[in-house]
Amino acid sequence: MMVAMNLQPFAEHYFEQVLALQVAPEQQNYVKSIADILQQLSEQQSAHLMMVDKLLVGFFVIDQHYPYKQDLALNKAVLLRSFFVDQRHQGNGYGYQAGMLLKDYVSQLISDSDLLGLTVNCRNHAAQALYKKCGFIDSGVLYRGGPAGPQHIYLMKLRKGSKEIGSIT
Repeated sequence: MMVAMNLQPFAEHYFEQVLALQVAPEQQNYVKSIADILQQLSEQQSAHLMMVDKLLVGFFVIDQHYPYKQDLALNKAVLLRSFFVDQRHQGNGYGYQAGMLLKDYVSQLISDSDLLGLTVNCRNHAAQALYKKCGFIDSGVLYRGGPAGPQHIYLMKLRKGSKEIGSIT
């Protein structure tokens, strides 16, 4: 039986544990180091933790102001960034569990957003499959500003009546 996961905002008393999080070597092209992520957080970004019981298993950032927000007419969208499960905890379904909790979690966290978006590298097929399994839809638009090459833009409606996903340009 799988232990229940919860998502929660970053708290300072987890700082050392968060710094110890790492992705697998083959994933390092897609996610910055955790130290860089924390150092580069802006006021419009918030860090969040994936917890299983009292064990920290993963991390992600919610970004309310990202570079291509206006270009893609995603004015009511927030962006999921740096979503990863620590390499020591991969293979246990934690990425899927967290992905399934995102819709409700982000809806409660940021009540005026209609969409949750993310970018995923075109070569990162494992992540693409996970995001689709969790309810994200490929918008059909590529973001070409990623450091590791072009990225698909995936979207998830956070509430009924939200903008249709296929309508971004």
